[in-house]
This record gives sequence, C-alpha cells and structure tokens, in this order.
Amino acid sequence: MTFADRLRNFPIVLEVVPPHRRASEKVVQSLVQRVQAAVQAAPQVDAVNLPEVLDENHAGRPFYRNLDPRIFAQRLKDGSQVETIVNRVVVHLPGEADFREYLRDSIGSYGLRNFVFVGGTSSRIPYPGPDVVRANAILREVAHGRADVACGNILIPERVREVDRLLEKTRAGCGFFTTQVLFEPEPVGSVLMEYSEGCAAEGLKPATVLLSFAPVADYEDVEFLVWLGATITAETEEALLANRGREAGRASLDVARSIWGRVRDVMAAAPHPVPLGVNLGLNKDAEADQ
Repeated sequence: MTFADRLRNFPIVLEVVPPHRRASEKVVQSLVQRVQAAVQAAPQVDAVNLPEVLDENHAGRPFYRNLDPRIFAQRLKDGSQVETIVNRVVVHLPGEADFREYLRDSIGSYGLRNFVFVGGTSSRIPYPGPDVVRANAILREVAHGRADVACGNILIPERVREVDRLLEKTRAGCGFFTTQVLFEPEPVGSVLMEYSEGCAAEGLKPATVLLSFAPVADYEDVEFLVWLGATITAETEEALLANRGREAGRASLDVARSIWGRVRDVMAAAPHPVPLGVNLGLNKDAEADQ
C-alpha cells in the first residue's frame, strides 16, 4: 500500500534529518541502518519523512548543511521497501522550469512519489522559485494525475491567517500537512476546527494533518526545535527538562500523548473531522558522531 493510500487511515511517519553533507560514509551508513532497523521494529511506519535543513542569509540565499534528502532517500531504499517523503524548499529554485525538472528527475530517476513543499522564511524577500501553492499545482501537472503521488505542505498553527493558507493549499492539490513540532495543544486544535469548517463550507476534501512530535533530552534539543519554529511555553520547557537524558525523553512522550489526546477529542467532536496522523522525530543520538 502506498503512502497516498494510507493518508485516510491514520498514517504514522518517522521524521529523520539527513546527515551532514560532509559526513563520512561510516556515519551515513550507520544512520541508514538505524533508520531501517527502527522501521522494521515498529508495529507501523508508513513512511520516513526527510526534511531539507538550510540557513538563509539576509538576502534570502540558502546555505545547505545537510545531504540532499533525495540522495538519503535512495540510501534508505537500498535493501528496504520503506516509503520516503522528501521535503523541498521550493522558493530557492531558480524558477518554475527548474522546479519542473526537479520533479521529473525526482519521480523518474529517483523513483520518488511523496513530497513536502516548503516556502521561504520571509514574506519580504522576492524569492526566485515558485511559492508553495504554485508548486502544488505544478506537481499535479508533472505527475499527470498519478494517484500514488502525494503532495504535502507545512502547517504553522501560530501563523496569521493560517486557515486561509490551508484552504488555498488544499485547493491547489495538497493531500497532507505536517505541523511544526508540537508542545502545546493550542492553537493547533482551534486551527484544525476552523479548517474543517472551511472545507465543509467549500465542499473540499480536507487534507490529512500529521501532528509532529519529537523527544528532547537537553537545552540543545529545545533550542534547535524553537529555531525550527516550535512554540514551547516556559512551563512546558521546565517540565520537559526537570530531568535529563532518558527521563526527559519520557517526559516528551507524556507531553505528546496529552496533546494527541486533546486534539483527537476536538476532531472527534467536529461535524466534519480532519483526518489525523503522527509525524514522530527520531532522536538526534543517531547523528552524534558526525
């Protein structure tokens, strides 16, 4: 069963940051083996989500630190049947023609069929590439309506007019959203309720929303997740880091279970519930020796 087929049936996704682009072959192979082992050991993993991690300078130009997600996806598939989801910050491509070539190469040469398209970090920078809505539409054109090709985008609960953005991206072909890493049940619960009502009003089929969670073991983890956009209140941070290491990891799981339960209950009470899934981050220890 493809990941696209699983979207309406509570998909579970493992998120893994690709290794540093200058990591040794030993480090890369070690992470590949660890991810493959985690997938095989888990009762259910429908896909491995590979983010594209980069920095932007003041002019909006990217600096890539990590291995291309497409290359790491190839490594994961070597000897394994795991589905992969590759993320791409589409605005940094030189233009639409280059994006079309990226998609044709990804689908044809790399054998990929699951994508998450991401925008830039600033609304004030005139990026050269297509925005996310346009990228969704281009994927539909390039894939020629293939049912096994899944298009995903990012949900940022705290962003202004986020529900309007979700509806626009859904109209353009988004089949699933991944949230930023969650440490609080709000505002994501309210956003999902408004999104469900908006879809019902327009007769839209709501996209599946993967609620993202990640274990934290120390302040470095918290700082990294906040840099990625996560919201953590002082109270939650104190609860997470009251202990260190393994105990902090268990506290993270307790927070995740609590948030999941509250959001699930909100959707269960909704007249037109949004399908849900989980996107779970792999612990950073896999990359400790890079």
